[in-house]
Amino acid sequence: MLPCSLLQIAPTLAAFFGIPLASPELPARSILDFMNTRDPRPPVVVLLVIDSLDLELYGQFRAELPVLHALADRYGLIFSAKPVSSHTTPAIASLLTGLPPEAHGIVVSADVGTSTFKSILELLDEAGHRTAAVLNASGAEPLIGRMSHIYSVEDREDIIAYDALITAHTRTAVSNKEVQFVLAHLRTIDRFAHRGGDLRLAARVVDSNVQEIARAVHERRGILIVCGDHEAHLPARRALHGFASPISVPLIVAAP
Repeated sequence: MLPCSLLQIAPTLAAFFGIPLASPELPARSILDFMNTRDPRPPVVVLLVIDSLDLELYGQFRAELPVLHALADRYGLIFSAKPVSSHTTPAIASLLTGLPPEAHGIVVSADVGTSTFKSILELLDEAGHRTAAVLNASGAEPLIGRMSHIYSVEDREDIIAYDALITAHTRTAVSNKEVQFVLAHLRTIDRFAHRGGDLRLAARVVDSNVQEIARAVHERRGILIVCGDHEAHLPARRALHGFASPISVPLIVAAP
């Protein structure tokens, strides 16, 4: 499995869409070549962030994640990427800006509204490439007025129902033919990991949602990028290792 940096996602997207991005990172050439050689040119790119999906879980639950593994093995590429943060908000901000957390300074969702750095979502929209974000309410609120389409889902105790709504809204966003880039964020694995839940069940739920999103991307002959944001915060793992040597996360780029 080849290495890749999560900080290369935004520069790769910027290069694909032909817009400037202020990041010291270079585009990932193999990913860009994969996207550029699709015929016809993909009309939509979806970036799906699966909270707490690390490579250890990806391998351990192969039987519960058949769609994810098929995307990597049969329809695209897979890379090993080191996480840039152990927390979701700064990690996703890095995915969207190509900047490390210490550079973009986004720690909590409210920081997005005051940040001087524009994400790939905003830059694409300003350049005429319509974008959509499917996020929880706190993450979506700072983006209001800064991009074309925002689908907000209120937090709830039933995280499986929450992710089902995220998936339904993502399918709606992808089916909108004016939309060219979609960001979505699934959280079931993260919630189950924090609370000691059945991770096999969580993996099956996430894989089912990925399948629905992949179908929507297939219908538009688009590109689906799937990645974890950070390693799973498993209590036993944390007690043993802390955060000293974070586990890498999968980065999958596929044409489903």
